[in-house]
Amino acid sequence: MSDKPRVAVLLTGGTIGSGGHDDLDRLDYVDLGHVLTDEEALPLYRFPDDVDVSPRRVRRIPSTAADEGFWAELRTAVLTIAREEPDVAGVVITHGTATLEETAYVLQLTLASELPVVLVGAQRPPTAVGSDAQVGLANAIRVAASPSSRGHGVLVVMDDRILSARDVLKTSNSGLDTFRARDHGALGDVDPYGGVWFYRKLLRRHTTSSRFVAQAHPVWPRVEIVPVWAGADARVVERPVADGARGLVVASLPPSMNPPAVEVAIQQAVTAGVVVVASSRAITGRVTQRHAFDERGLVGSDTLSPQQARILLSLCLAAGLGHEEIVEAFATH
Repeated sequence: MSDKPRVAVLLTGGTIGSGGHDDLDRLDYVDLGHVLTDEEALPLYRFPDDVDVSPRRVRRIPSTAADEGFWAELRTAVLTIAREEPDVAGVVITHGTATLEETAYVLQLTLASELPVVLVGAQRPPTAVGSDAQVGLANAIRVAASPSSRGHGVLVVMDDRILSARDVLKTSNSGLDTFRARDHGALGDVDPYGGVWFYRKLLRRHTTSSRFVAQAHPVWPRVEIVPVWAGADARVVERPVADGARGLVVASLPPSMNPPAVEVAIQQAVTAGVVVVASSRAITGRVTQRHAFDERGLVGSDTLSPQQARILLSLCLAAGLGHEEIVEAFATH
């Protein structure tokens, strides 16, 4: 029996598992759509010598194909490892960066396990010169193997940063430092020697303390994100409502205001029984539960991005929560 910590690595696809046309291809590979086989991918990575790494394939898909079924499959895979492989110190999930933050937040809210779970992606494929795939995956493995990672919920490790799934946001199309904490900073970092350093801890409910861990396979209700711009009219709200949306997350003009016609349509949607979360297209800053929101029956998104707010609202509706309970969930998760 090895005395090294063992980390399970779940391979799914994305840039970190893609191949380009040649070693200078850092862009056109996205159109090539070549997801590497295990035999092609594994030799390109560099695993830490002091960790016993156990890779296994879950899917071979681009992250643009991630959906509720994919999230359920990942959740089941992690919980099976936690139950059947007690010697595993943590789990790493390789994932495309397009929807990495959404997958991370779903797991943050629905995983009933304290086993460290770390998501990692790459901005450049491992076949390219200067790829961030190798060091990123090595860092993620080290974080998953570290006892200090327990209790932090689901983590994202990119560009040497350790980020909480609740706060993480992709901020750049191509920059290596794309993933940032939306408001309150990284939890820690990984140093060039592989040392794992935590400096803060998330206090919001997650994983074992989340209200939604009992929802093994929720039936996801239709919840849509409504973008708002100068000159937008009522149709941006009326269309998804007519299509049967049970909830809306309105990515409003900062700090969560809308053109008059949109405000009227929002109020009509609330009257019709649609739950509306007031969010903002601004990158940072809390959308506070204003007094006017209480009066109008709206829910403030707090510091969640519109895409994270959509996930939390979906789970709230799937759980049958009422308005006050939804407001409480956004204040505590």
